[in-house]
Amino acid sequence: MSSVRFVFPKPRLAELLAMPGGLPVAEAVERAQANLESIKPTCTAELLALLELCEAGYATLGDGFDDAALEGIYAIAVKGIGAGEVCGAPSVDVALTSFCDLLDHLRTLRRFDRAAVGVHVQAWRLLMSPGAPQAGAEQMLEGLLKVRARYAAEAAAAASDAA
Repeated sequence: MSSVRFVFPKPRLAELLAMPGGLPVAEAVERAQANLESIKPTCTAELLALLELCEAGYATLGDGFDDAALEGIYAIAVKGIGAGEVCGAPSVDVALTSFCDLLDHLRTLRRFDRAAVGVHVQAWRLLMSPGAPQAGAEQMLEGLLKVRARYAAEAAAAASDAA
């Protein structure tokens, strides 16, 4: 008969945290903020490049459902999630998350809604505009989330009907 031995390694992070020294929290946060500021222009350029790719993909869409095309647009949009915060446009992250959710729901339903996809692409462009008013951005996001919610409800209903 063999015996089982359980080994619980000590987490290295706990050991490092217990060691004296290191940066004060305020200085670490300040350095992190400076690092984010230094990559902001590059991040903004990359997010705009993704937007242009997405706009080009949207322009080639036909009127009917095209799973491969929607998957391609999804692959572009999902790469931008998280970059909005770094670029100083956190509303873009909310819009991109809504957009990717919408594309998922449309693909699940095997449907296409050109207007719903288009409004998300246009909103992305508007939210990238420097100095866009916050109140306008919030209203735009509310509208996008309503569009997404409509298709989320349809996808959930379709899934429950299939079960």
